[in-house]
Amino acid sequence: MRLGSWTPEEGEAAIEEVSLGSVGSSSASQPAQAGTDDPDGGQAHQEDSGWEAWGATNHGGVVFPLFSPPREWRAQTFGRQALLPGRTYALAFHGSGSYLAHVYFTTDDLASLQPGQVWADNRAMSTKDFDELVDDKC
Repeated sequence: MRLGSWTPEEGEAAIEEVSLGSVGSSSASQPAQAGTDDPDGGQAHQEDSGWEAWGATNHGGVVFPLFSPPREWRAQTFGRQALLPGRTYALAFHGSGSYLAHVYFTTDDLASLQPGQVWADNRAMSTKDFDELVDDKC
């Protein structure tokens, strides 16, 4: 699993690095639009916030705060461990079998969620709708 982020100024290269990270190129949803210019010469990427866990496994679902993956995953962190405004985040993960997925979101996306909703497929949805969305994949 990997959580990373980019700004529109960081461009497509940052999206590929975050999205492909440790899990491959398959995606369950598309990233937010990003520009291809890099006016600060890569400095913005130094503001990334996230973590990466190789070999993270569990049997069944696991719930944890976004910046606090389970200790047994031995995640390596980078940057500030907090959601930062103006950044698009990608959480990349393996599902059962060979299923690979990416969830893209911003702080505004998460702030828009109502109780009982989750963010998936670039939109807010009920947990029931989410279960139906992933029923054939996970």
